[in-house]
Amino acid sequence: MTFWQTIVQSNTFNFAVLLLIFAVLANKLNLSDRIESLRTAIANTVNNAKAEQTSADKRLKDAKKSVKNLSEELNKRHNDALTKAQTLTDKILQNTDEQIKMLDKNFRRSVEAQEKTVSAKLSDETFQSAIELAKQKVIKMLEENPELHNKFIDESIGAL
Repeated sequence: MTFWQTIVQSNTFNFAVLLLIFAVLANKLNLSDRIESLRTAIANTVNNAKAEQTSADKRLKDAKKSVKNLSEELNKRHNDALTKAQTLTDKILQNTDEQIKMLDKNFRRSVEAQEKTVSAKLSDETFQSAIELAKQKVIKMLEENPELHNKFIDESIGAL
């Protein structure tokens, strides 16, 4: 029994038992397959990270290229917009001037037509007033001098 007791108390024996327990556990738990699957997963993660880094680097280069000429393109677009705005402004001013001239011409024509209408009305009214005044004057003259009435009748008959 002393031999058995010496063996059980020995560190080497304990270490061997521990190794045996680990071997059984490793066999039962399939540690090598799990370690291999973890290694594969880590390798895939690293490969994916490298692919993402490559893709990110490419996008960064593309972004740098697009930003590189951004200020020039913005200046070009700004200048194009200014040119178009100036052209549009000039066209609007030209059209406005033409419309003002046309409105002024139409206004003058309208005023002239109104002047002619008013002038014709005034001439007609003046003519009618002159006839009325002449009629009243003739009547007054005839009332003042009845002999003129006979004289006018004789002249009218003579003219016929």
